Amino acid sequence: MSVVSNQVRCLVTGEETLRFVNLCRNNGIELRHLIRKENAIQMEIDAKSFKKLRPLVRKTHVKIHILDRQGPAFFFYRHKRRWWFLLGMMVFAGMIYILSLFVWQIDIDGNRKYTDALILQALAKMDVKTGCRKSEIDLPKIEEELRIMYNEITWVSASIAGTKLQIELREGDLKISGSSGGGQTGNVKRVENRENNPKTQNGESETDLPANLVADEDAIITNLVVRRGTVAVRYGDEVKKGDVLIEGKVYIYNEDETLKKVDYLTAEGDVFGKYQELYEKHYQRKHEVRSYTGKNYRELGVAIVGKSFCLPVWENILKKQLEENTLSEVWSWKKQFRLTPTFYLPFALEYTEYVPYENVVEEYTDEVIKKMAEEELQKYLNELEKKGVQIISNSVTISLDADGGHVKGTLILDGPIGKEVPISSEHMASTRHNE
Repeated sequence: MSVVSNQVRCLVTGEETLRFVNLCRNNGIELRHLIRKENAIQMEIDAKSFKKLRPLVRKTHVKIHILDRQGPAFFFYRHKRRWWFLLGMMVFAGMIYILSLFVWQIDIDGNRKYTDALILQALAKMDVKTGCRKSEIDLPKIEEELRIMYNEITWVSASIAGTKLQIELREGDLKISGSSGGGQTGNVKRVENRENNPKTQNGESETDLPANLVADEDAIITNLVVRRGTVAVRYGDEVKKGDVLIEGKVYIYNEDETLKKVDYLTAEGDVFGKYQELYEKHYQRKHEVRSYTGKNYRELGVAIVGKSFCLPVWENILKKQLEENTLSEVWSWKKQFRLTPTFYLPFALEYTEYVPYENVVEEYTDEVIKKMAEEELQKYLNELEKKGVQIISNSVTISLDADGGHVKGTLILDGPIGKEVPISSEHMASTRHNE
């Protein structure tokens, strides 16, 4: 039975039921789903055609019993006293349709360096935010603008599902050439960058600048491996901070062993040396800690289209309580309502809890200070070992007094001591002039 048209299912009883059916057919009245029973026929007929049966019933002396009525007309007739319910359903359907035209939730996935706040700020500059119409959002433009604004974003995908705008991105690790603070870090960065740059005929990157590898510590050379450049020191030599370890140039001689020319390049190599490092830390005995009062204050509110509203009763109580406690931690929770996993609504429930506290001065015990100093020292030594530094001796001692703890001593280390220093253009010009 169709639920769009108005249908009547009825039972025809009497001695002339077959004659009644034939008369209906002769008068163009359509009968459907005829079922033969004892001295009766069950059938379905349109509500408009049902009114035409009265003269045929009189001729055949049959009786018609209505079994069921289906269709919009009968539905509204049965619920005519509940018109407000039907009106509410229509208004609700209209509101859902209107809400579906806007974006009420923006999700960002794949970001590590750039926070959600930065991405949302960039979207706001493009007039993309919660509450904007979906038809006004240019997804390809969002993808292009985000890649331009943040150069470490290598891939962006923007899509809309329901009332949610989904931003998925990937961040690439860009390798930048240049000198580093110490150890082999500068060399490693230079080599990695050269692998990704186009090479010249000499195998040298077009972005490389001529540079020497110089000592960043006073040390005694313990190991030396040269990959590019001219070595300036030997095993066992004592060098000062700033001395050249590997020159960023290559000397080319004639057959008679006279200097023909000097080619400049970026020196590369691994130079290890034994050196001393002073380790010194101080720990204050007195420190501030938070003492919680144990009485938390709660705030309940709602957010409608991005604007928060606190319940008036809660707001007055909270304002009075917080005036007595100026310091407090804030814990917040927000729940966005939605009809489906992708159909978000512009309504949210917000819960905020304020935890008052006071700053109290306490003192570390000798055992705690000693433990802190030992753990930090061990952490520093582990970091050195990860960098390839060998710890030869450790004379660091911990002393305690009324003010706190003092950690001081000397570390004898064996590790990389080279760093890159660019060669000045004036120096290269003078050398070529002498040639």
